Amino acid sequence: MQLTPKQLTQLKNIELAMLDEFVRICDANGIDYFLSGGTCLGAARHKGFIPWDDDIDVGMLREDYDRFAQACKTELSDGFIFQDMNTEPNCGLVFGKIRKKGTVYSETYSSHIAMSQGVWIDIFPYDRVSNDSTERSKQYRKVSFLKNLYIVKCGYKFPQNKGGIQKAAYYVAKALCLLIPQHWIISKIDKAMRTYDQDDSCHYAMPFGGAYSIEVENEELARLHDLAPIEFEGKQYKTFADWDGYLTKHYGNYMQLPPKEKRRAGVHYVKELKLSQD
Repeated sequence: MQLTPKQLTQLKNIELAMLDEFVRICDANGIDYFLSGGTCLGAARHKGFIPWDDDIDVGMLREDYDRFAQACKTELSDGFIFQDMNTEPNCGLVFGKIRKKGTVYSETYSSHIAMSQGVWIDIFPYDRVSNDSTERSKQYRKVSFLKNLYIVKCGYKFPQNKGGIQKAAYYVAKALCLLIPQHWIISKIDKAMRTYDQDDSCHYAMPFGGAYSIEVENEELARLHDLAPIEFEGKQYKTFADWDGYLTKHYGNYMQLPPKEKRRAGVHYVKELKLSQD
């Protein structure tokens, strides 16, 4: 399903309201956050959304994420819901989302799952990782295996854009999941992601729910602590003071626009879209 320009505008307006709700809770509790991924890119290059983008990404250190999740239990406005593997075990997420009640923005591979399916913004916890690249890779592979197992256990359909080897692995995981309880997988994922979170000697952190490789996602803690305001859709939000270094690492020459054929909305495989704000 391809979004129309009108739908994309309506979607962005809802997401902006959700971003402001997210920031309201962070500010009220002294919690740091940063615009990340394509949202940081949009802020730097367009002073707002990438024109053809359809979501918002924010990140925070794990200790801040835990505080935010706790605050949502009592402070999140009635029109929203906080979703992660602790609040909705069937969601298949190793990060968090705020979703808007009264809307639907479901995806083809998960629309059938009994979980909140409203319009969302993504909230990525950054966990500390080892200073040793070999140990980082071991942890990343372990979390990736458990994460994929969890997704299959939750009932996600096989992705449209994957090939034969991945399909075989999917069905092996599906069979394996018959023997493993969901709560066991969730507890193992949580423990694996938090392996180094109490280690003050670590100089790096990464979001295990991110879409990029470990080499790209791995960040120096110093960058994640050094934040500054940046304009996004006419308002000031926090991101990395060194957003240029972050964006260069993720996107290379990030100020150069992609070819026109790649400038399209519908980054996600949308199954159903309902944007009522009632």
